[in-house]
Amino acid sequence: MSEHDVSEKPMPETQLYHANHATFELPAQLKDKTMHMFTLRDDGPSEFNVVISHADVKPEERLEEFGDRLAMELTRALPRFQLKAMTERQVDGTPALELVYSWRNEAGTMHQRQVITLVAGSKPGTREALLIAATCLSAFSDEWNAAFEAIVDSIKLRRPLASAPVAPAAVPPRPALPAVFALSEPRKTLHVFANKEEAGTKLGARDLEQDRWEFYDANGTRLLASVTKGSGGLSLLRPASTLTLEHSAEPQGPKLGERLHLAQYIQASSSSVPFYSLTEVRAHLDQVAQG
Repeated sequence: MSEHDVSEKPMPETQLYHANHATFELPAQLKDKTMHMFTLRDDGPSEFNVVISHADVKPEERLEEFGDRLAMELTRALPRFQLKAMTERQVDGTPALELVYSWRNEAGTMHQRQVITLVAGSKPGTREALLIAATCLSAFSDEWNAAFEAIVDSIKLRRPLASAPVAPAAVPPRPALPAVFALSEPRKTLHVFANKEEAGTKLGARDLEQDRWEFYDANGTRLLASVTKGSGGLSLLRPASTLTLEHSAEPQGPKLGERLHLAQYIQASSSSVPFYSLTEVRAHLDQVAQG
C-alpha cells in the first residue's frame, strides 16, 4: 500500500478551555455545564451560598425574554414559587436583570436573588446567559444583601457582548386588561394586579395599614380605597374585610407617574399582567400623558 492510499482522519475540533487551576483542549462537541458554588460550610445546609453558572440563550432572544422564560421555568420547577421582583440593573457596565423570589422545600422557605446578564459564547457568534444566584435559608439579612452586592459589583466580564447602537425602546400598547397598580413607599414596591377585584382580594385592611399602599388605575390615576369590615372577625391569615377601589370625584393626590420613582421593585400578580418591569410601566404612563 502506497502512502497515497492512506487516508488520515481529520483531527476533532477543540477549543482551549480555561479553569481555575489549568487550561486544556476540550472537544467541541462537549457542552460546558460548569457551575461554581461558594458556601459557608464543608457539609450540611449553608445559611448563605452563591452559585455562578451559565445557560444557553435562544437565537435573537433578548435579556428580558430570557428573564421571562427563566421565571416561567422556575414557576414550574419549584413548589410554591413566588416571584417578588424583576428589576433592571448592570453587571460590569452591561445590562442585567435581577429576579427576587422564594419557594418551599422540606426545610422551609428558601429565598434567592439571581442576577442575569448576556455574554458572548465560547464559539464565535454565539451568546449565553451568565447567572449569579445567592440563596438564603431565611430572608436576606443586611449582611447577606451587602455580601451579594459586593460580589456582583466586583464582577469583570471576560466576554462582554460587543456594544451595539441602542434602538429606541418600543412603547408597549396600553393594556387590554383593567390593570391596577399598588405602590408601597415603605416596601419600595409596585404591585401590578389584573383588576380591582384581584387587588381587593389579595390586599386587605391590615396590608393597607402596615404598608401604606396607594392604588392607581391603568392610566395612573389615584383610586380611593375603602375597607368594609366583615362580621366574621379576623382570620389569622387575612382580615375578614373587603377592600374596595373606586374613582373619586375629587383628585386623590399625584398621579402614579409622579410617584413611580419611589419604587425599586415590581411584582406582577400573574403572567396575564402586561407589565414586567418598572421601565415598561414608565413607558406606558408616559404614553398616557402624551394622550
